[in-house]
Amino acid sequence: MDHLIESDHDPDELALNYGRDILVVDDNQSNLVAIEAALAPLGRHMVLARSGIEALGKLLEQDFALIILDVAMPGMDGFETAKMVRSRERNRTTPIIFVTGMSWENDAVIRGYELGAFDFLMKPIRPEVLRAKASVFVQLQERTIELKQKADELREAQARAHERELMAQRRRFETEVMEQQMKQLAETDRRKDEFLAILAHELRNPLQPLQTAVEVLEHDPDKPVPARIRGIVQRQVHHITRLVDDLLDVARFTAGKLELRREPVSLAMVVDEAVTQCQAAITARHHTISVKAGKEPAVVHGDPVRLIQVVCNLVNNAAKYTDPGGKLTVSWGTEDACGFIRVTDNGRGIPHDILPRVFDMFVQERVQSSGAGGLGLGLGLVKRLIELHGGSVRATSAGPGMGSMFEIKLALHQVADETQIARARTKTGPRQKASLRALVCDDAPDLRELVADLLRLRGHEVTVVEDGAAAVQMVLREKPDVALIDIGLPNMDGYEVARQIRKSVTDYKPRLIAMTGYGQASDRASAFEAGFDDHITKPASADKILRALYGSPEER
Repeated sequence: MDHLIESDHDPDELALNYGRDILVVDDNQSNLVAIEAALAPLGRHMVLARSGIEALGKLLEQDFALIILDVAMPGMDGFETAKMVRSRERNRTTPIIFVTGMSWENDAVIRGYELGAFDFLMKPIRPEVLRAKASVFVQLQERTIELKQKADELREAQARAHERELMAQRRRFETEVMEQQMKQLAETDRRKDEFLAILAHELRNPLQPLQTAVEVLEHDPDKPVPARIRGIVQRQVHHITRLVDDLLDVARFTAGKLELRREPVSLAMVVDEAVTQCQAAITARHHTISVKAGKEPAVVHGDPVRLIQVVCNLVNNAAKYTDPGGKLTVSWGTEDACGFIRVTDNGRGIPHDILPRVFDMFVQERVQSSGAGGLGLGLGLVKRLIELHGGSVRATSAGPGMGSMFEIKLALHQVADETQIARARTKTGPRQKASLRALVCDDAPDLRELVADLLRLRGHEVTVVEDGAAAVQMVLREKPDVALIDIGLPNMDGYEVARQIRKSVTDYKPRLIAMTGYGQASDRASAFEAGFDDHITKPASADKILRALYGSPEER
């Protein structure tokens, strides 16, 4: 009996369960047969039970459209059976018609209604009356089922309509996103087209004076090269080198291959080195530049080469957008547990509509509006390099003609002792030592001969070879002090040349320098792993080549 009083069904689930059979409960077989015959025209299956206990068992097996229940039964009478039926949540609303021989005035009838009786029939039962009453409940159940089905269909239709609306909204959203992406791609494509046009212009600008300089020199090849032409050639080569370096850095960053070689770095050293490297551009535009140093040492954990590049870009940017005779200021110091470098100018300023996009790649609006040269890459590289360091960069300007200020901030590095601080401040210059016996190995004839001429002008004895096998043989035979070896050699690359030399030469250790166009940190690591002592990237200045000749492992 415990199962009959369970109420663990969900109300929605109850609403879905409507039986079609009719349960007839009577202890008298003749009554059962009579009731079954009277209700046969309804077309419903009759389930017969001869006691209350049997009836409750049937209810556990299935649901019913109607229960016809005799009151006077031995053991568990009809009222007790009805009470148990109603105690079960699933059967609280199942119609019950009591069949009794009691009079209407009897208190038991009232009790029957209290227990949930829908109707009473007095014995002897008239078949047409029983059939009519049962028919009412059966039809009512059918209408209820129909309404339930209609409600379910309505809910399903609403769900489908809601789903269609969601799909329509999703399509509209996807269309809007796609349109926005197409606009962004179109804008990026437009910027890249403008960038390529400016790139062509910027490359032609230095190439034209170089070509003209060569033609001037060819007119009188025996005449010494005038200092003015040498200066022009140096400036234009430097300009092309910067363009190529910026393009390579953008490509590396886009491909996720731009790597940092971090160490404790003094901001004082970074600023001094950057100002020194930018001095030619500052002097060319007749600017004055001042450096304001902080009161406390500022050491950060960063890549010194990249940080110098960042400050150089900012100083060159300030020089470019300041009319000749302007004033530039570079200040550094500490603030809120961060080191900062600020580059300030009294130049043309930045329009308010460009200021939010001044660090974007391929932004040439400021270039075009000012007439200054450039690819629009320098400030974009500044932002990305500083973000790789975990720092921040910002630009401020009061508007056109009001100058500008660029500030980078980096977390301070906890330096262990004064020796590290001093080492971080150190700026190395070319080492001046005795002349060397050098080997230059490169498959590019012009580059090979020019590097050899550069070294010979510095008093060194130079031998040149064009392939890796010849380089190994020359080192074994001539035992040079230093060898500059290209990596991209035919047949035997520079890495294998270095490995062969280190394996074959045991009585002395020549200094091996990789001089290559492969400039990634991974390329440097591969070079050192192969046995090189230093790694310099083409195009390399004379100062860089000479520095590499005498450099020590600590200076790398």
